Amino acid sequence: PEVTQRALEDYMQEGGGFVSVHAADNAFGNWKEYNKMIGIGGWGGRKLESGAWVYYTNDGKQVRDAVTPGKSGAHGPQHEFVITVRKSDHPIMKGLPEQWLTSKDECYATLRGPAENLNVLATGKDTTDKAPYDRHEPMLMTVRYGNGRTFHTTLGHDTEALEGVGFITTFLRGTEW
Repeated sequence: PEVTQRALEDYMQEGGGFVSVHAADNAFGNWKEYNKMIGIGGWGGRKLESGAWVYYTNDGKQVRDAVTPGKSGAHGPQHEFVITVRKSDHPIMKGLPEQWLTSKDECYATLRGPAENLNVLATGKDTTDKAPYDRHEPMLMTVRYGNGRTFHTTLGHDTEALEGVGFITTFLRGTEW
């Protein structure tokens, strides 16, 4: 309901914290402020007008593509894939290996949104032969929204994914942050 939406917006504007896990970024594709809170999301009717696709190239450059049309949200089959830390000095990532392997999970791709105040902490690369794209996708990120902040992880599809050490470590640190 609109009253609940406004309450969350106010809470975040006033310095609240929010954690978005996995498919929570599929929700509320038409709620402008929610999309600002999570930075980027998939599915839910998101398209070019929703904002930029954000990803990294194989040589480590961040791309914010706000001109190419196409739907938002894709993933190949569940598998273990490599996470590459992009911001090793952030408290959520501090001391983690530069690269580590997830438990079996989905590597979300083609996430798009306003990407305002978006800080990509780590990316993942689908390594299956059914990978939807050859790029490194944001997996762990933070977003500033007003005086509040969001920790957004696309990891955590199911029980097996939730039991991985990388997921547990970053989820706990993200909620503490």
